[in-house]
Amino acid sequence: MSPAHVLEPTYLAVKRRLMQGYWPAGFHLDTTRLAEDLDVSTSPIRDSLNRLAGERMVDFEPGAGFQVPRFDEKQLHDLLEVSCCLAVAAVHRLVYPAALVAASGSPEAAHRFLQLAQATGNGELAGAVSHINDHLAAVRLLDATVLREPDSELQALERAIDERDDASNLVSILARYHARRQRHARDDVRLLEMGIRRDATGRPTGS
Repeated sequence: MSPAHVLEPTYLAVKRRLMQGYWPAGFHLDTTRLAEDLDVSTSPIRDSLNRLAGERMVDFEPGAGFQVPRFDEKQLHDLLEVSCCLAVAAVHRLVYPAALVAASGSPEAAHRFLQLAQATGNGELAGAVSHINDHLAAVRLLDATVLREPDSELQALERAIDERDDASNLVSILARYHARRQRHARDDVRLLEMGIRRDATGRPTGS
């Protein structure tokens, strides 16, 4: 096992690239090339990839090595359904702590959904939301490419939280958020296969 002071930043660097859609789906993660890119030995790269395989952030096949996971439409539907269920579970336990209500603007979905889960005081729920957020990170980067007014549901959620709406309205907004993305799952899968390209400012273009 690699020493922690080398392994942890290596693991985080590889995970960050996966969450940013740095490589296309199915891309072979070569340990030697990654070690060169990150200026470390192959040992922490291999340890990091094994850890990420345990988290299902990368795939491993004997004889083929490590690969960026390929989503199919059904898998993406399922991930979005789990994300919705977890967010709804958090809403039903919501007690509107000051820290949650005081949030300004429209945060990213991952941040807001994790805040909702953390506000319940249930660490297992928050951990599950964080895990799903990691898996959906690259997909959510495509919202601006695939959807019109991609922030509309999150803005509605912010208003509802600010006004301390009851759970039924929050659940309805969360359902709309996830259902709209499920309808576009095929587009997301296609763009992930191509790789998320970025313009000169670093914004994803998805094509």
